[in-house]
Amino acid sequence: MKTYSIQKFTKSIIAIFLLGSTVLISNPNDSDPVWDHLRTKTILTTDPKDYKKAKPQYSPDEIVIKFKQEIPNAELGIKTKALGLQVNHISPRAHFTSAFISEGETVEQAVVRIKKDPNVEYAEPKYYYYAQAAAPNDTDFGKLWGLNNTNQTISSPSYTTNNPPGAAAIGKDMKVLGAWDVTSNCSSIIVAVLDTGINYDHEDLAANMWDGSASCKDKNGNTIGGGCPNHGWDFASGDNDPKDEEGHGSHVAGTIGAVGNNNKGISGVCQSAKLMSVRVLGIGGGTNTTVADGIYFAVQNGASVINMSLGGDSYSSAINDAIEFARTRDVIVVVAAGNETRNLSTGASYPCKNTNANLICIAALDQNYALADFSNYDTTTTASNRAVDFGAPGTNIYSIFGTELKSDEATNSHTGWTVTGSGGVNNYTWVNRNCSGFNILTIPNDCTLYNWALTNTTVYATELDPNMGIGTYKTFNLPTGATNITVSHQVIVEAKRDASDISCSDYGIATYRAGNSDPFLGSYLSFKNQVRPTDIAFSVFCEKSGQPFVSYYETDFLTNCLGNTQCTIGYRYYSNNDATTWGGMFVRGLYFYAWAPSSNSYGLYNGTSMATPNVAGVAALIRAYNPQLNYTEVIQKLIDGGTATASIASNTKYGKSINAEDSVKHLNQVTGVTATLQ
Repeated sequence: MKTYSIQKFTKSIIAIFLLGSTVLISNPNDSDPVWDHLRTKTILTTDPKDYKKAKPQYSPDEIVIKFKQEIPNAELGIKTKALGLQVNHISPRAHFTSAFISEGETVEQAVVRIKKDPNVEYAEPKYYYYAQAAAPNDTDFGKLWGLNNTNQTISSPSYTTNNPPGAAAIGKDMKVLGAWDVTSNCSSIIVAVLDTGINYDHEDLAANMWDGSASCKDKNGNTIGGGCPNHGWDFASGDNDPKDEEGHGSHVAGTIGAVGNNNKGISGVCQSAKLMSVRVLGIGGGTNTTVADGIYFAVQNGASVINMSLGGDSYSSAINDAIEFARTRDVIVVVAAGNETRNLSTGASYPCKNTNANLICIAALDQNYALADFSNYDTTTTASNRAVDFGAPGTNIYSIFGTELKSDEATNSHTGWTVTGSGGVNNYTWVNRNCSGFNILTIPNDCTLYNWALTNTTVYATELDPNMGIGTYKTFNLPTGATNITVSHQVIVEAKRDASDISCSDYGIATYRAGNSDPFLGSYLSFKNQVRPTDIAFSVFCEKSGQPFVSYYETDFLTNCLGNTQCTIGYRYYSNNDATTWGGMFVRGLYFYAWAPSSNSYGLYNGTSMATPNVAGVAALIRAYNPQLNYTEVIQKLIDGGTATASIASNTKYGKSINAEDSVKHLNQVTGVTATLQ
């Protein structure tokens, strides 16, 4: 909330201009729902004691006029008088005036008349705004620093920088409470979340889910038989149930439109927006076809804002065409800048670098409004050519989540791993070993293989025995109903090939199996060799042309463990009976993760993916308050209302962070015009 004005002047009505709107009307005397909210002049003639209750929405005798840019600032007053009006205020910077209308003319009539003048860009009533919003009663609202930064400490932060940031950061937020002073009703707006789906049964989302059960359309605009009973569509799996299986999309949706003032969890920026679940990212990601189809579907079904917290390194004409289709239907598309700490002046991140007029791209800010250390940015010399537009809160963002179990095995020094099989004559075994500061799970029990494979040392790895078949495995528990089970790791193997150099004589494998039994009877995991990137992926790993097998760091989805309560992962090294040979196998960066949907869970996330829905929520708030604004005008409000922010001054297009209050109120405030409340 803007406390310096609202709290100090609690007995005043602050008159603030809402600029940039265009209201279309053919005859002000006709019954037109556009003007229903303006037909309230009678409240100004009521008894003074009822005035506070009445709260007029606009001045009964004054309007705001924006002139076209070719009209010189020096002529703004002259042009206003020529329209038969009495000038009250001139704002050269914003190129508008406010003026009293002629006696006998209504506000509606004056607006329609003046809009016909070829020198006028638009005219509108002089709207009033009132201090009415307080922090909602959602139990975890205090954790939403991006909405109201009080220098709060975020418990168990996933991003530790600036937590808490210090007293100087108080108020470094999106000023959402101030925007809610104007309006918090977003029920007329559909926001499509193109992501991993939405957990539409969650206690803080269910009431705000878009209802497509009666009727919905496919991506081509054809009616879908049976409707969309599950609040959207799943293009990743090709069915009508876009329920979240990973948590990312639900977290995004909660930031945009979690139910506000329900005494539960959090509040979205747009507290009552209708959330459309468009699942375009399956387990492991999506494609240009799923994303493009999702955009078409969202537009065909009435979304006015699309959130895409996603990205990739390649430009897609299919996605670009879909965003252009959204533009022709007046839909705003908000996308993430990406999390690679990449300068997009030369680096790639799409669709952030697309140039569609209805697309805006968002960088992430931390609790002190510094650019987050992972966020992409753009230092292109000409600011107007920069891909990244704005910054918004994107660290320690608390929102809808699920139940997760995770284990960083390197941090845990690989405890709890069982060794099985033969270690040869010398009884070699798998151990945890710290090599160059990294804990690795390795055989042999030293760093010789690590050094030979990943450093410039010429010292060969320790020689291992023939006839070895020694493995190590660990069983991990799973949350009930887990839909996403992964292991992330890098596997390095030095094992000889046969004389023909065709197949492996010695080799390593990685396997997994549902339950807690021997995983080496289960499913093999395959890897690409980054030493020889043109080779196909293999599930049996050994050297080639004298070079070790070094996998990329990969995340494998353990689909065979779905529906179970436990999952076992294992690694095994084999040698034949030829002779003693130098070699071995190790695993580094080993991380196990499992996630299950929940109806009442919340959690922290970091990323430009988290900053993006903060902006989508503000865009939806603006569109809800004034549905006559087109996408260009909404974006202009974000620009004009944004707060100049030093950390992104030279690496974003506008150098501004999102300010919901000033974007809704549009900055310009009349001074010396108040009405006393009684």
